Amino acid sequence: MTPANILIQAPNWVGDIVMATSSFADARRAFPEARISILLKPGREKILEGSTDHDRILFDRGGKGPLRLWGIARGLRKEAFDVALVLPTSFRSALVPFLAGVPRRYGYGMNGRSLLLTDTLPPEMDGSRRRPVPMPLFYSRVCEIAGIPPGDGKPRLSVTPGCEERARAVRKALGIAEGEQVIGLNPGASFGSSKLWPAGHFARLSDLLGRRYRTRTMVLVGPGEERIAEEIVARAETKPIYDPAVKIGLDVLKPIVRDLKLLVTTDTGPRHYAVAFGVPVVCVMGSTDPRYTAMNLERTEVVRHDVPCGPCHLKTCPIDHRCMTGITPEEVLERVEGLDARVSVFREGF
Repeated sequence: MTPANILIQAPNWVGDIVMATSSFADARRAFPEARISILLKPGREKILEGSTDHDRILFDRGGKGPLRLWGIARGLRKEAFDVALVLPTSFRSALVPFLAGVPRRYGYGMNGRSLLLTDTLPPEMDGSRRRPVPMPLFYSRVCEIAGIPPGDGKPRLSVTPGCEERARAVRKALGIAEGEQVIGLNPGASFGSSKLWPAGHFARLSDLLGRRYRTRTMVLVGPGEERIAEEIVARAETKPIYDPAVKIGLDVLKPIVRDLKLLVTTDTGPRHYAVAFGVPVVCVMGSTDPRYTAMNLERTEVVRHDVPCGPCHLKTCPIDHRCMTGITPEEVLERVEGLDARVSVFREGF
């Protein structure tokens, strides 16, 4: 039976949501007449603003207690969904549609979830450990067992006219001229400090890029990361664009990133924004396994060092953070130059 009312439980992290957008598009293409609802954490809906691959957003306000879970499930039960595509792999994410009484529930049969889902598939394994698979493929395989053919695996983001207006106001407030393309520096990582590249390294790189390409840099940070941005600005000789009073939300971040000449970033959400818009990316990566994001890399350079203790996927490094501190600004500049030679980032006008 063709489903008429589909629930898609989205991942939690910003970058994972962006990588899942290819599966949202696959579901829309397979079932164009169905009503598709995306279950998200509050605030994350700004990422998907303007998309036509879903009909509405529902909110999971978190919590693991019985009353909180039952409250979420009771709200979903009223919607009478035919199908739930459970993209996250936590036990809780499978429990919610089970309690909501969704008749067909698709997802990975891991973390004790097999009895909560009607249709499962196993993760790929290397011995007793899960094999790292690019997340767009990981999500599309859940869709496949629900009868949704996989698409191209490319992320999709949209920008509404209202968001364009807000972005213009942000650029004006920051002193960025209309049509000016700058280099973005994204030094934060809400996952944890293990993903951070030293602020001093970003400051040095800002100076190197400014001298090499005669282009201004712009520091992009999320809530709680202001101190990192302030340290970069304080230590850089060629002062990057940054104003703590100008806040850039997940919606406005889309056109801001889209209009960058280049983004140098840690392995975090804005990296995937840039990929979605075809913006060249140099990603400095340490604690996370690059195989989880090894897709759509045509305009991306990944800079990382193999170290005996990594990739560890720990939120904080228990030793000396050598996977990130050992990557020098000069090495990153060299990789920028290599990317420029490959995809012509800066050649026009130089």
